Formats: sequence, C-alpha cells, structure tokens
Amino acid sequence: MKFDSSNDDHSNNKVEPQLEAEQVLHESSSEASKAEETKNFSEQESTSNSKEKTMNNDTHNPVLQFVKNVGETAQYVWDHYFEWVIHVSWGKMFLTCLLVLIGGSILCLHSIANWFVFGSLLLKCFVGKEDQINKAKETENIHTEGR
Repeated sequence: MKFDSSNDDHSNNKVEPQLEAEQVLHESSSEASKAEETKNFSEQESTSNSKEKTMNNDTHNPVLQFVKNVGETAQYVWDHYFEWVIHVSWGKMFLTCLLVLIGGSILCLHSIANWFVFGSLLLKCFVGKEDQINKAKETENIHTEGR
C-alpha cells in the first residue's frame, strides 16, 4: 500500500492510502471467491432441502438401512431356530436345554436362559404336534401306496 500526501483541495494535511494494482487484483479475486462460496452455499442448502424431503428413501439413510438389515437377520435366525426346534429329537432338546441352563448360570443370565428353555419346550410341545401329525400321514400314505 502506498501513501500519497497530495490531496485535491490541499486544505487538509491528511495522508490517503493508494492501493497498488496487485492489491486491487487480490481484493477483486477474493470478492469473486466470496461470491462463489455464497453461491455454492446456497446450492448446498437447496440440495440439503431436497435430501430432507427424500429421507424416507433407504439409499440416503444408512441408519434405516442398518435397522432393516438387523430386522432381516433376526427373522432369518428366528425361522431357522423355529425349524430346528420342530425337527430336533426330544433327547437333543433336553440336552440343549440343560446346556443352556448351565451356560446361563455361568454367565449370570438366569432369567434369559429360563425363558429360552421354557419357550423352546412350548414350541416343541405345541407347534411340533402339527408337523408330527403331517409326517405320520405322509408315511402312512407311502406305506399304503407301496402295497
């Protein structure tokens, strides 16, 4: 920055700063970059507003995608557990129940182990009956067709 002491009216003895060409260029480029940043910011706001409107879409919401994956995994595990309980023999069921009770005692999870055993035995007793009746009818049909 240069200082020039010449004034047009010569009435004041003030010294006015004169800007050099490089400083003028720098200030104009910084003003242009500020204007560009303001424009980018307003564009980001408009895109964020449109994203807020589409947050129900699971491609833009990783939390929703995670919850859906957890739900699908729980359903898969439940289906396979349910099928296993129905098709396992009573001896393996009692052995598994005993091991679950022992493991629950070691890990201080008594109530969860008790509910697991109680639920498994109820499933085996009531839901397994329908499957056993259907299997008995199928085997009876196979034996009658073979004669």
